[in-house]
Amino acid sequence: MKRNKRFIPALMLCALFTACENDYIVDWAPVEIRIYATDADGNSIIQPDMPGMTLTFKGETYTVRDWNERYSNIPTRAYLAIIYGLFAEPVTDNDTHSTTYRLYFGEIDGADDMDEDIILRWPDRSTDTIHYHCSNHREGRNPRCDRSWKLNGHKHSGSEFRFTGK
Repeated sequence: MKRNKRFIPALMLCALFTACENDYIVDWAPVEIRIYATDADGNSIIQPDMPGMTLTFKGETYTVRDWNERYSNIPTRAYLAIIYGLFAEPVTDNDTHSTTYRLYFGEIDGADDMDEDIILRWPDRSTDTIHYHCSNHREGRNPRCDRSWKLNGHKHSGSEFRFTGK
């Protein structure tokens, strides 16, 4: 009986560690979209002030805002995926030291399953459609999900988009 008294606590301790072995907390990275657009001559058309430029996501329409405003209304220091909106983000060329802009939209919660169209309406009133799909989240030791993008109905790799001739 004395041997069983030592064995049972050891067994319980072992069960505790093996039960926790498969409990992983997965922190899914937020999804951010970056958009580059140039005119026919290759010059960036993205500017901090772009009247008529909108992005529609989940029924909400966003206009281009100044990059410095992106964190102006955050109520907490906790890191949650929050849709800050659509911004003209400055990009500096290290060789020429010139600054151009790209559009930034985010953050979309990377843990959410969704199948959504993102509609870009350009200042010339033309539109482009980015389709974002995310599903089948698998947590554990090797977390992954099925994530895909389409641009105007065609498969696209990643969340960075380039438009020419705008």
